[in-house]
Amino acid sequence: MQYISVAGDGLLYLFKCISLYNGSSFYLLLYVFLLIFTALKGSREWKRIFLYPSIVLLFTVYNPLFPLVIDRIFDINKEYYRFLWITPIYALLPAAAAVYITKDRNSRGRMAVVFAGVLLLFAGLGSFTYANGYHPRQNVYKIPDEVIAVSRMIRNNTDMKFPVAIMDRDMHMEIRQYDPSILLACDRTQYLDFLGDAYEDALTAEKNEYVNRLLSVVAKYEKIDEDSFKEALDRTNTQFVVVEKTSPVIRYLTDCGLNYVGTTGGRVILKYDLKEPQYLDLADYSGIWEEQF
Repeated sequence: MQYISVAGDGLLYLFKCISLYNGSSFYLLLYVFLLIFTALKGSREWKRIFLYPSIVLLFTVYNPLFPLVIDRIFDINKEYYRFLWITPIYALLPAAAAVYITKDRNSRGRMAVVFAGVLLLFAGLGSFTYANGYHPRQNVYKIPDEVIAVSRMIRNNTDMKFPVAIMDRDMHMEIRQYDPSILLACDRTQYLDFLGDAYEDALTAEKNEYVNRLLSVVAKYEKIDEDSFKEALDRTNTQFVVVEKTSPVIRYLTDCGLNYVGTTGGRVILKYDLKEPQYLDLADYSGIWEEQF
């Protein structure tokens, strides 16, 4: 959802949202089929519960013009897909299945066969979490061990309580789940917007200027002016840069004056000596929390 926008995709925005939301499953298609069946054969109660609300959704959430109108009021590019959650797919499907399975109460054999058939239908129309096999987690945190290793390496090489870092995309997304005390030079949305070349107005571009310089090097492997890059590090108080071992900008980073801290399985951790390091501190509400118990 991060790479589509109302401004860029226009009327196709909604259909791209639906495609990404639906993924490789076909539950939405089955839902539409059951709605048509309800309209033709359903009772008044079923129409009241399932059909009429869906008609409202058709003219609002599923109306291609609706995102265009809302986007004029506030930015919904990254949130609109959540409106699709309103669709009662997982209410209509099991309800219809229950009615169909139990409609012939005197034939338990038939009910068992139909029940098995419905299960196979639902399984076939869905997507399997373990389609490529089950891969056990490496630790209790359910993250790659390398994330923990990078966190510890940064912790062992700084005297800051809250050091700032910029990392390759995958590590950037994962380390924030494990060690939030390592502050990141940019948030998740800003990182993804940059990779997706999302539109930035003049005010946003000015605000993100220094972070965008860092991302140009770390995420897009662009070798910008060295002084410009170091200025961005100082302005954002970024002390650590983490990139993959295969990154083509490692030599560039060392030429900029960054020093090797160490390596993990697939990453290189480099440290920059800030000109005027800011020892950041965050509000501590632990005392208030403890008073509640």
